[in-house]
Amino acid sequence: MNKGVIAVCIVRMDENVQTDSIKAITQRAEEQGLYVEIYNSFVELHKHDLHDKGEESVYDIIDYKHLSGIILFPEKIKSEAINEKIIRNAKAYNIPVVTIDRTVDDAISINYDYNGAMQEITEHLITEHNCKDFVVMAGVKDNRFSDDRVNAIRSIFVRYGIDFSDDNIYYGDFWEAPCRKAMTKFWESGKKLPDAFIALNDTMAITICDELARRGYSVPNDVIVTGFDGIALEKYAVPRLTTAETDLVRSGYLAVDAIVSHNRGAKNTMNKFLVPFHTRFSESCGCKNLAHSANSQLQELYIQNVVLRNYYDVMQDMVVSMTSCMSLLRMIKEMDEFISAFDHYSEMYICLRRDEIDDDVEMMKKVEWLEGVRENDEARNPLDRQMVLIWEYHKGEEPTTPLKAFRMREQIPYRDSVLDEVKNLVYLPLHVQDKVFGYLAVGVMPHRIDYEYYELYFFTRSLSQSIASVLQTQKISSVNDKLSKANEKLEKLYITDPLTEVNNRRGFYRELDKKRNIEKYNYVMIVSVDLDGLKRINDNYGHIEGDKAIIAMATILRDMTDGDSVCARFGGDEYAYCKLFREEPEGEEVKFKTELNERIDQYNKSRDDIYSVGASTGVEIARLTPTTKLDELLKKADAKMYAEKERHHKGRR
Repeated sequence: MNKGVIAVCIVRMDENVQTDSIKAITQRAEEQGLYVEIYNSFVELHKHDLHDKGEESVYDIIDYKHLSGIILFPEKIKSEAINEKIIRNAKAYNIPVVTIDRTVDDAISINYDYNGAMQEITEHLITEHNCKDFVVMAGVKDNRFSDDRVNAIRSIFVRYGIDFSDDNIYYGDFWEAPCRKAMTKFWESGKKLPDAFIALNDTMAITICDELARRGYSVPNDVIVTGFDGIALEKYAVPRLTTAETDLVRSGYLAVDAIVSHNRGAKNTMNKFLVPFHTRFSESCGCKNLAHSANSQLQELYIQNVVLRNYYDVMQDMVVSMTSCMSLLRMIKEMDEFISAFDHYSEMYICLRRDEIDDDVEMMKKVEWLEGVRENDEARNPLDRQMVLIWEYHKGEEPTTPLKAFRMREQIPYRDSVLDEVKNLVYLPLHVQDKVFGYLAVGVMPHRIDYEYYELYFFTRSLSQSIASVLQTQKISSVNDKLSKANEKLEKLYITDPLTEVNNRRGFYRELDKKRNIEKYNYVMIVSVDLDGLKRINDNYGHIEGDKAIIAMATILRDMTDGDSVCARFGGDEYAYCKLFREEPEGEEVKFKTELNERIDQYNKSRDDIYSVGASTGVEIARLTPTTKLDELLKKADAKMYAEKERHHKGRR
């Protein structure tokens, strides 16, 4: 098959905007003799974190050679890098790209007439409801969509001579939580209730209605509220919103028709389309009393919740069963026990990367590998990566484990015959964070996408977690000892000064915390110690001798520690010593300095070097309470140490 498939690159295809567009796209494509492959990420790719990296992998499996066109939802994908990559690859293969909800150079662009609908709602409030005083709940500040809608509202205010101040614009960021914060800001301002709140989307409008109800206000009797976008949740809102919704079916038809026209070489083909919104004046502005059955709505929501909850429970049981396995083959066999969870899908294919199953000896022996594959094939073209079809399911049949190798550019073995049968395939990424295992290909009926999407979400996440667990289990037995030794070494490096092998600053405080948690201490003595003359030793005798002096002082302090004390090198020629006491110490400062000096003298006498080691100290003793800050005590000790060091320096002049 060549040039017979439209690829739809999308995010969260369950949202009503995408769902309705996809239904129209698949219907129109079938009428035109085309098939549809949907590449879906479960999250908008704006965080650029490890999870986003894994989700992005679904767009890497697109084989542009067999496409007749691409329909891209850039505003939903969010990642400019991914959007640009898809458009760039399509251009390289001379494939037309249709972008929905954004104008893009070198692409056929379908946009929605947000401004026209926003103006129509605003004008309706002025002419039909005599509103003169408004509060606008905008989206994200300096966001193009938000700013354009606000400017559309302003143009109507200007037309009707309505005075409107920027002080009456609040920013709810298009979401519930920030909208509630914005409403709190409005209440705290002390402003009187306006004639109408104009929200730039339905989510914020529903939130405003809830905030008003909490304060005893009635919509629309006390104040009018309008929304925008016509989201699915709106049908459960009380009151039903005055809002606007775009002609999603028309946008889907336009996208497919534009691709067909382009490929037929039609002259003077339009490449920019503007799809209108339909305004719906309803209960929240007082125009229409829609039949509202709270019982039926609650029943519908309850049934949906029960179905999802039951499905989630099944997935949890499946994960428990699968993650107990020691190999992928046994894990896949466990899936067969839960086949009833998949009986509403026409096809399912689990495809894993070869390099991710190399450690599964049992599976590697049984896979039917490709012949003539060169090691550098994948490096030259990632689409030549070897994949393995490990599980295949057709509705009404028993699932199988083909263990068949294929190149990723094929996406699934015998893809052409599968598309002939099911017309549409959805590809979903299998990964944990940025660790990509492969993908899931599913035959989904477009008219059921909104009902089955979260089941697919639960399944792919459960499958990804299970694969990760099994692969990890296979490695754990061989690396446990190495990991344990490495952790011990890292722990020592983390808390130990490498030159002197006494504690570093982290080890110093960690050991003190341990002692304080084990024993009840009431007093503390902090000592700041500085090695005298290190620069002179380094300059005159070399850094090797300087290191010997540093080590010597650390050794002396370490030999002075006992079960109630800790010492450390903080870096350079600086050390710290701490001793904890249960009873009030008497004469401990003198005792410490005396012992230190004696040990230094013993060290110097034991050597024949022409230089001597010396130290300046500062001691701070305080009562120890839960609020005692050792850092502050150490600063005081530092000050005393520097004062003593200055006296030593003057004495040598």
